[in-house]
Amino acid sequence: MQPEVSLSRRRGQRGQTIVLVAISIVSLLAMAALAIDVVTLYVARTEIQRAADAAALAGAKGIADSGVTGLPISDTNFTGAEALAQSMAQAAINAVIATNLVAGSAASLVGSPSFSFTTTNTTLLVDDPRVTVTLRQTNLPTFFARIFGRTGATVTASATAEAYNPANLASYTPISPRCVKPWLVANADPTQNGGAFINKATGAVEPQASGEMFDLTPDCSSATATCTHTDNPPQSYPNGSPALPKNTVEYMVAQVTANAANVCPACAGATNYEQSIECCDANTYAYLNCGGGAANVQWDNTTDPSGVTGLSATGTECLAHASAAGWGQGQDKLDPSLWPASAPMKITAQSGPQSGNVVSTSSSVVTIPIIDNTATITTTNPVIVGFLQAFINCVEDGTQKNCDTAGSSTPGDINITVMNVVGCSNNPTAATPIVGGTGPSAIPVRLISP
Repeated sequence: MQPEVSLSRRRGQRGQTIVLVAISIVSLLAMAALAIDVVTLYVARTEIQRAADAAALAGAKGIADSGVTGLPISDTNFTGAEALAQSMAQAAINAVIATNLVAGSAASLVGSPSFSFTTTNTTLLVDDPRVTVTLRQTNLPTFFARIFGRTGATVTASATAEAYNPANLASYTPISPRCVKPWLVANADPTQNGGAFINKATGAVEPQASGEMFDLTPDCSSATATCTHTDNPPQSYPNGSPALPKNTVEYMVAQVTANAANVCPACAGATNYEQSIECCDANTYAYLNCGGGAANVQWDNTTDPSGVTGLSATGTECLAHASAAGWGQGQDKLDPSLWPASAPMKITAQSGPQSGNVVSTSSSVVTIPIIDNTATITTTNPVIVGFLQAFINCVEDGTQKNCDTAGSSTPGDINITVMNVVGCSNNPTAATPIVGGTGPSAIPVRLISP
């Protein structure tokens, strides 16, 4: 009888495997669908955070490019400048959102970007302008969630970025702009009777600097016999001198070395000094920590860049795409007349594929270190107290002043318009310096959150 019982039991178990397989398949499909949903949401979450980060950084760059960080909030034009900065930031944010897709399409801006323009001193400059962007993407495709009646998912992300200007901050995180030019300019504004651009103790910036125009002239060392002036420390000449015209400030040549990583145009010269002007200098020199009284740059007392055919002139003409000294030689043109009330300083390209068009950047926009000039300078002790963001108008040809007006100038001097100023005090924190600046801007742009 035992065999009959076993056979009966086996007959009762027929078909169980099919049921188990069916249940397993359903479970596996559900798990696969769940995995697809989770991956879809994770990818979308990553994409939307990256889009928010990029949009916030673009907005902060728009604020920096507007020049508002160089305008004191007590200025009658500050309200217009603040509105201009927000408008430029909004345009940059919209452009980034349109090109940084989330799950195949552009995310939506939640509300409007929020802005914060703060300062440690209400009579001075904005030192911490920030912008916050929040993005949302809806109706993300789902599979497993459909079982529960949900046909789409939503992801949201926020990011805050700032255009960091340490001016006015007695205790600050140091900055190290990229691609600075090797001109160590005296901390003396020739258009303000020789007053300091930057208070080296507090980092406070002279409020009138942005928009000023003056000439940079080399202050050569006594080791070079061809120099016509040998001031040490370098000075400014608001009213000129026997050798210099009005509104001139001297600079020393920074010591630079060769680097194969430098990004250079085809017209680059043969000397390291010329190439530091013409190229994006990738040497350690190009990452200068400012403030703190540290000897963070060296003065080259063996190079004389003077003259309309000197190294400063030839290097600057190559950088600015000018064929010669003087006005209208192919270099881009700057119109600061509408700034800061209603429009940024307008740059019009004069060469290349954008010739004749208004552009947002130019090789004529440069970052220039400012050095303390209150004591005699040796080759190893120049102290950087801040930076100028400036537009190169021309190399002076000597027959006109300010490039295109009646008068005289020193041939080979570099005529600039100040676009922005960054100041650093003698009290940096122990934090790692912020390496930044967006291209030629001395204002670093960085994410604050997340």
